[in-house]
Amino acid sequence: MAAEGTRHDDDRARPVMDHVYELSISESARDDVLAVLEKARTLLTAGRSPSPAEVSDLPAAATALDLVWRDVRAFALGDRAAADRIGDAEDLVPFLLKVKESEDSVQRERAARQSSTLRNVQAALSRFQQSDTVSGIIAATPAIVCSLGFDRAIVSRIHESMWVTEAVHVEGDTEWAEKILEVGRTHPERLVPQLFETEIVRRRRALRVTNVQADPRVHRAVADASGSRSYVAAPIMPRAQVIGFLHADRYFHRGELSDFDRDVLAIFGEGFGYALERAIIVERLAQMRASVLRHSEGLASIMDDDWGAGPTFGDSPREPARPAPAQSDDWPSDSRLTRREVDVLKLMAAGDTNARIASKLIISEGTVKSHVKHILRKLCAANRAEAVSIWVNGERSVPAPR
Repeated sequence: MAAEGTRHDDDRARPVMDHVYELSISESARDDVLAVLEKARTLLTAGRSPSPAEVSDLPAAATALDLVWRDVRAFALGDRAAADRIGDAEDLVPFLLKVKESEDSVQRERAARQSSTLRNVQAALSRFQQSDTVSGIIAATPAIVCSLGFDRAIVSRIHESMWVTEAVHVEGDTEWAEKILEVGRTHPERLVPQLFETEIVRRRRALRVTNVQADPRVHRAVADASGSRSYVAAPIMPRAQVIGFLHADRYFHRGELSDFDRDVLAIFGEGFGYALERAIIVERLAQMRASVLRHSEGLASIMDDDWGAGPTFGDSPREPARPAPAQSDDWPSDSRLTRREVDVLKLMAAGDTNARIASKLIISEGTVKSHVKHILRKLCAANRAEAVSIWVNGERSVPAPR
């Protein structure tokens, strides 16, 4: 995978986006933290304070402030001269109050963002109501995942232990999304034990992966195409069985993904699994309905043949019409066989098995066997082939059944 901020040779046509490496912390909160760090360097002369570039998100800001508190304790306990200097500093108390105030501000902003993200999960899941098709839901999901604060998202499926990419979304860069999708489809990854995603299948839990560039336990082809530094991944499991994955990262933001990001994707993934299962059921019901309608049309035709037109409102009941011959003109008629036996015989001539005849005529297989038995007896045939031959050739010289 290319180093951070670089592009592959085959990606040179893709423009570098203006919003690469955005900060996921408000300017006011970041300014407060940076002011605290600058004052800490003056008072504590600590060489391990984070640089301003490192304070790129709320978790990093919280870590920087925690480091300031550690430095204060370390100097106070381990460095007598430093402790005297800190104790004599007139602005020590205001500084400590500022650290506390900044820390509280970061925590409030972090809690507010987490609460907002969780609300967004519910809103994001409600968007699945706009589509009942499986393909529509899968195509829309990566963009919906990105609405939760991620920059890129991937939906994948598991097919015979192979991990196959199905849909990709990259904020503001459809060309890059298509590139990643193409790589994922042309290079499916087998779920071998050393992969992180195999662990997801085994444990049925979401996970967070860091240092993607150097870790061999990732999907190397997709990792190279995406240039990901870290990502979170969650299982898709409608019925407690993992059938695919959701992946997401923040390529255009500095800082690592957090455990909260992992948990957000896991919550969304659970809801997505239900939406996907619902879409699968709806599609199957639609297919069954279409099949029933086709069979119903055939059944209605049979009923019309048997009974003719029924009485209308106000008419007195009448005798049912005589059934019309079901066989076509090029099939011989024979009073020895009923209309349904002729139907069975036609399908026997076409080479259909008893099971297929039962399916086409909407009757049980046992009923088909009974019809076949009667046909053989009435035509004095030893087997199905002979019965078809007698019927097609119009051999009427056979004796009547006893």
